[in-house]
Amino acid sequence: MYTLNIKNNYPWAITVNGNKIINDQGDSACLKNQGNSYVTIPGIGEMAFIDLGDKKIAGYPFIKETWGVLVRTSTVEAYYRYEGGGELTAVIDQYGTCSLSTSNGTLISIAMPELIIK
Repeated sequence: MYTLNIKNNYPWAITVNGNKIINDQGDSACLKNQGNSYVTIPGIGEMAFIDLGDKKIAGYPFIKETWGVLVRTSTVEAYYRYEGGGELTAVIDQYGTCSLSTSNGTLISIAMPELIIK
């Protein structure tokens, strides 16, 4: 489980998991004990926070922490691993851009396909 801190500087309210509202222009929330979650940013889309548990994404052997979260948007992904209590901070700016950071663990940008056609 990890903590997700969100600060919303966007002109509209955003929601977490379809029911937690974070009001516009300066509101924030500290969401503890998160598993799978999603954040809806009006006009921009959704960010999925997928709790990986101890499962690792292949191709990143240099990341050694036990617990993981995959953050997906429509254009880029972030791979986060941590020990103990993880903590992610998402700041939504006035244009709807999200800046993601952590104070505990490893956070990197990765690329995964959204759709594979076989």
